[in-house]
Amino acid sequence: MMVALLLSIFAVGGRGVSAQTNAYATAFTTSITYQNIGAGTANINLTIYSSTGVASPVPASTLAQNGAGSFFVGSVSSFGTSFNGSAVISADQPIAATLVQIPAAASVVKNRPLSNGFSSGSATVLIPTVLKSFANYTSKFVIQNTDSVANDFKIEFVTPTGVSYTANPTNILPNASVYYDAGTIAELGASFNGSVRVTATKNGTTNPGSAVGTALELQTNGAGAYASQAFPSTAAANKVYMATSLCNLVIPSGATTSFYAVQNAGTSAASVTVTYVGTANGNPVNVTSPAVTIAAGSKASFNPCSQGATTLAPNGFSGSATINSNQPILAIGKVSGGGLYTAFEGATAGSAKTALPYVRWLAPAQGGQQTFIAIQNVGTAAATNVTVKYYNASGALIGTHTIPSIGIGAKASSNPTSATPSAAGMGVGGGSAVVEGNGASLIVVTRVTSPVGTSTTGEDYNGIPFN
Repeated sequence: MMVALLLSIFAVGGRGVSAQTNAYATAFTTSITYQNIGAGTANINLTIYSSTGVASPVPASTLAQNGAGSFFVGSVSSFGTSFNGSAVISADQPIAATLVQIPAAASVVKNRPLSNGFSSGSATVLIPTVLKSFANYTSKFVIQNTDSVANDFKIEFVTPTGVSYTANPTNILPNASVYYDAGTIAELGASFNGSVRVTATKNGTTNPGSAVGTALELQTNGAGAYASQAFPSTAAANKVYMATSLCNLVIPSGATTSFYAVQNAGTSAASVTVTYVGTANGNPVNVTSPAVTIAAGSKASFNPCSQGATTLAPNGFSGSATINSNQPILAIGKVSGGGLYTAFEGATAGSAKTALPYVRWLAPAQGGQQTFIAIQNVGTAAATNVTVKYYNASGALIGTHTIPSIGIGAKASSNPTSATPSAAGMGVGGGSAVVEGNGASLIVVTRVTSPVGTSTTGEDYNGIPFN
């Protein structure tokens, strides 16, 4: 049986372009990283699709059990210097994939935005936050047809007062995609702060289609760059867990704060609160925000420091959060400050086993990328003997970190140097990891940092649950 993953990519842009002075003007090229989470050697097939559906197959390859591989889309010379598209990776073993957006060398951006692939599509796809010239950020996104026949898309840009603009691309071929740059959409006005709802139907009918999506949020006057994947509407729930929550927490590179974009996926107004739990300067913190009303399809923003005029967690707070609603919701978390530009998806449930396809621990001379893993227990009992197994690119187990216990709602951390023996020597090719807690319910968010002079930058991606 073949297993396919669907990948909406920002593939190639502006190789050889002169200095790019902000993230919005930066050309990114996608590296597709993938992990064999099956029980044997995987035969890998990867096909890149242009926006018009033209297929470019990549030579087949094999990947050992637990191994990690990658494909740099910029290595396909026929794509030229400007290409946006999508991809499908398939194998005869279960696989997981994470997309790494690599900025052009000439850019001020040193962060590598991260997002995951999809095992299936949905007739309705939601992007909780889309911006145009708002707080100096503008969004770009790709929507891919994951149906077996051509699809029509209805792409609605939503604010609290309703739909601002609707795009209606038609006859999108299977595996092909459409690309939107909010900065070029005049109908959004001079500035836009909202969300996007995509409805896919089979071409010329009202029958449900299938789509996935990936978004970039890019700073127009600096180096900030975030990536996240769009959500299927079926992922929405009345309770969402956020593994990272910070209020002016000082790290070596500066103060950091988390922000949540919460989208109402329901059909009527939602009343939403956020409970923040953790510590600040050694003292316990447990505080809940005032309720915020979010119109159907729209979004609202939250952060642990304050909600409106209400002060919440004190400076120095570090913990996690739970978002509660009387309507199904979706959420994206972002961390800014201290050189970080990280985005991660809120989770509606935990998993006993989680894959991490993109793990690095490199010395500065090797590029300096390093991986840090946050593990939150969202179960109803303590998670005991949680293991983080680190593998090199060839699939060899090079170290295991065993965490004796993670309390209810608590978090634990791991990185390759935590393992026994240390997995810091995984090499330039990097590797992967698997987090497992027998019978546990865990959420895993992974941060990959990159050096910038004497400081660092970094981006997050969610671990991928599997059985």
